[in-house]
Amino acid sequence: MTADPEVLLSVTMLRPDEKLLLNALRDQGLRVRTALPADLTEVLAGRVAPPALGLIRNLSHREAHGTAQRLEVAGVTTLNRASAIEICNDKGLQALLFARHGIPHPVTVHAFGYDQVREEVAGLGHPAVVKPVSGSWGRGVSLLADGPGTEAWIGGRESVDAAGKLFPVLVQSYVDKPGHDLRVVVVGDTPVVAIQRVSEDWRTNTHLGAEIRRTEITPEIAKRCAQVVEALGEGFYGVDLVEDRTTGELMVLEVNANPEFAKSSARHGVDVAGRLAAYTARTVAAYADRTAGADAG
Repeated sequence: MTADPEVLLSVTMLRPDEKLLLNALRDQGLRVRTALPADLTEVLAGRVAPPALGLIRNLSHREAHGTAQRLEVAGVTTLNRASAIEICNDKGLQALLFARHGIPHPVTVHAFGYDQVREEVAGLGHPAVVKPVSGSWGRGVSLLADGPGTEAWIGGRESVDAAGKLFPVLVQSYVDKPGHDLRVVVVGDTPVVAIQRVSEDWRTNTHLGAEIRRTEITPEIAKRCAQVVEALGEGFYGVDLVEDRTTGELMVLEVNANPEFAKSSARHGVDVAGRLAAYTARTVAAYADRTAGADAG
């Protein structure tokens, strides 16, 4: 008798998020095996049967992308896909993808040196935002309010990176938010919960103290999420949206391919782990049907 399909939960460590997810997957009746990076050897070497799905929850962007990429080349479907993880790890790639697909996004340009930062900030006008192409929790994101502010940023950066090895950076138009932005959790192709992240600071990251408030998933929010899914493919995403207070336009700021949900779920009441586990179960069932059909043929 063939064993039921297995889900490989790839982790760096079991945080509260992954513990919730592990229990939710088992509640769906799925066989689940957790795997640290070193545990992948058995799968990649073909010493054990390949899983029906690799669920990627590694903390490091590099580790997550590498794991998904190796599993995919070995013939294992991953959630998220390696291509989506790669794009979500690089805000510059996201900006290019959004522009290509006509997804509203703050004006964003790549700068490959200090003089280019000056030029692009001058072109956009103050205030402007400069940010690294990768990173999370608002780290490295700076608001350049005026010319002296721009020179102060350049001076500080040159003192630690005179050779310019940390380029490119992104120079982005500043969006005057109405005191909050939005984080929308997408499972598959469906937004399952939207929260406002409210803060008096111009950066509205929860790790910087923003307050969480659940809000309605409006048709406009659903439309933006559908555009993201069309560009990236189905997956598990945290889609960050921002409204321009002046124009009222809702824009996609960035997309996270490994959103945390344990703390926020306790606040907004939506069982994100359960929604993701149910989607995973449907994906595994489709895998089982394909495998059975191939065996019958």
